[in-house]
Amino acid sequence: MNIKITILVNKTAGNGNAEITFNKTKKILNSKNIPYTVLESTYPGELILLAQKYANQAHSNKEHLLVIGGDGSFNQTLNGVKKSNNPDTPIAYLPAGTGNDFARAAKLSSNPQKIITSLRSGPQIQIVDCGKFTLDQHKWQYFVNNFGIGFDAYIVHKSNHGSFKKILNKIKLGKLVYVSNLVSALHNQNNFKINVKTLAKEYHFNNTYFVTTTNHPYFGGGIPILPSANIHSHVLNAVVVEKPSLRKFLILFVHLLKDGSHVNDPHFHNIEAKELQISTYTPEYGQMDGEDTKKRSFRITFQIDHFNLIH
Repeated sequence: MNIKITILVNKTAGNGNAEITFNKTKKILNSKNIPYTVLESTYPGELILLAQKYANQAHSNKEHLLVIGGDGSFNQTLNGVKKSNNPDTPIAYLPAGTGNDFARAAKLSSNPQKIITSLRSGPQIQIVDCGKFTLDQHKWQYFVNNFGIGFDAYIVHKSNHGSFKKILNKIKLGKLVYVSNLVSALHNQNNFKINVKTLAKEYHFNNTYFVTTTNHPYFGGGIPILPSANIHSHVLNAVVVEKPSLRKFLILFVHLLKDGSHVNDPHFHNIEAKELQISTYTPEYGQMDGEDTKKRSFRITFQIDHFNLIH
């Protein structure tokens, strides 16, 4: 099949791993004489505009959109496509980031040869779940992994804005900064009050450590926070963890990594719904697919949505 590929790439993703993957992809495409166009992100958020511009035009089933980068790059591409004239435009994803949580949940390969072979042979298109949210009644935005408030967002914020990350990235040890900030979060993240409201029921928690609205099992680079979640369930899951003692937290973390039995602990709550609203009463850090928001109070509405993924 004669195909044409448009590549969206953030070369800085994954501490430069995206650039390596991009170069491998180009080499394969050139060797097979497959025509392609490259649209490279040069500043934060540009992939949204590039994806929207691509999807504003109608494309044949021989033209494919391929994004190379991390979860943040994929998030931006999805948001651009969703804002376009053709929001059902299929997206192919070659994961090359640090966490790659969505690729893990969707069982996507990081091998460029496999995705190119799939595109040439007539790719399978899956309808998979994503989350969407509106904050302060602004326009809808989309996420593929999760939206977290509290403990996990504290780690993301400190990691993204600390100078230590840049130093470690240069020597390919960027992940260590998350370990350092996890220890900081254990000491500095306080409990807070939240309200969770679904169409059927309302919940109130006074001692919240973090709340994460998730689309699949993973966050933080492969941590299975909710093993039962999946991208074909057609529901979102709001995971609320109430603040335990340090000893209890460490026990929960061991159970999380060992067998998933942390979900049975009384500090752990799972609220499943197609639509839910989460409100906080004090300023907290927030993060969406690894990109942090400023510290603030939240009144946020979530709904389940979907998009077309090239597998």
